[in-house]
Amino acid sequence: MGIPPHLRHAYRVLYAFVDESERDDTHYFLGATVCTERQRDLLTREMDAVMEKHRQAFPSLTPDVEFHGSTMMRAQEEPWRSIPLRARIAIYRDALLAIEAVGTRVYVEGVDIHGQRARGYPNPTPARELAFSHLFERIDACCGQDEPQIQVVADEHHTSEVSRSNFAKYRNVGTYGYRSSYLPHIHQTIDFVQSHTVRALQAADLVTYLYNRRSTVTESDPRAVLARDSMWAAIDPAMVWPRGRARTWP
Repeated sequence: MGIPPHLRHAYRVLYAFVDESERDDTHYFLGATVCTERQRDLLTREMDAVMEKHRQAFPSLTPDVEFHGSTMMRAQEEPWRSIPLRARIAIYRDALLAIEAVGTRVYVEGVDIHGQRARGYPNPTPARELAFSHLFERIDACCGQDEPQIQVVADEHHTSEVSRSNFAKYRNVGTYGYRSSYLPHIHQTIDFVQSHTVRALQAADLVTYLYNRRSTVTESDPRAVLARDSMWAAIDPAMVWPRGRARTWP
């Protein structure tokens, strides 16, 4: 049975959950998980279920533990410090499988800062601004002409005010590049929230961090390569055009 006409508008409400990842001063990445309200709720349940599944073996994984890529992989603090690497990789991969399974679209825009400088631009656009511009163009393109605007939700972070300023600028003068956009399909306000409260925002962190690591780190241990490739295979279908895209510029 199809969706009743009077409910289609609400059913198609889209959210874009945005998070960032950096690699020293050499690379900057900004990623988004884009989903409907229904997919967001399903993703929350599925990621909660992943945590509950692994809690059976590791009771320190309480239901409110955050999925955070860097924290999980580095294991510098509890509860991740006391969980073996193999188990942390399994938890990470299960979360990625959940993200892909609910139909989430994933976009990651990265900037190779040294590569950008090597092109010899007299006044290169700051990496964060460039990634922000490209990502928001992708988010805006998710929405059809007759659909409601996309609500962007981002991590409450020290760069929040910069994000607000950049977004306001793009709405007034357009994004960078030859396909400049005024981002008409994105709601005029960005919601900033604490990432530990929103699973879909944690999902954006997981995929953005993994893309960062895959793009910038040369693994010396073959087992680490296998683990990374296994995690990537879990989320890759969500990052392949036309469903999603992951790229690093230039």
